[in-house]
Amino acid sequence: MASDRILLITGPAGAGKSSVAEAWAASRDFACAQLSLDTFREFVKAGYHDPRNGWNDEAQRQLDLARSNMAAVTIIYLRSGVQVVIDDAVFPNWDTGGLDGWNEALPGVSIDLVVLMPDWNVVLERNGGRDGQRRVPEDVLRIIYDDMAGWRDKAGVSVIDNSGMTIAETVAAVERVVGAL
Repeated sequence: MASDRILLITGPAGAGKSSVAEAWAASRDFACAQLSLDTFREFVKAGYHDPRNGWNDEAQRQLDLARSNMAAVTIIYLRSGVQVVIDDAVFPNWDTGGLDGWNEALPGVSIDLVVLMPDWNVVLERNGGRDGQRRVPEDVLRIIYDDMAGWRDKAGVSVIDNSGMTIAETVAAVERVVGAL
């Protein structure tokens, strides 16, 4: 993988972004780090704004801060010869949570985008197995899912329906899509 290139895995909550990104990073034959935007957002303890409770200026500020911090860490890893895979909910038609934010945060870095888009019932089932803060209310999950479905209409975007796939099978599908990197 070139030092100026990263893999960004996105999809709705319950798509398997973090699990697949972690497994993909662990399966490399070179140094590779997995970074999750949720983890960086959740570094804020007091005053954390949970976007499931509504989007506002503070939610956006915390998202921007997390993305900036993650981008800085990504650059440090890349300069040190460690490749990076990021998992984040990147929306195809949202200015505030779209791919442009990553392109701006990582100038000069090519982003290989892969969208995991399992069937609604699979997302619903996976979300139901989550605990606490990771579980998304069904009405919010539906909005996220429907908005993420817009990736299917974007030219040049790799969308993988991983409904019936294991994590290992999904990693192999990601590998087929992005190549050896």
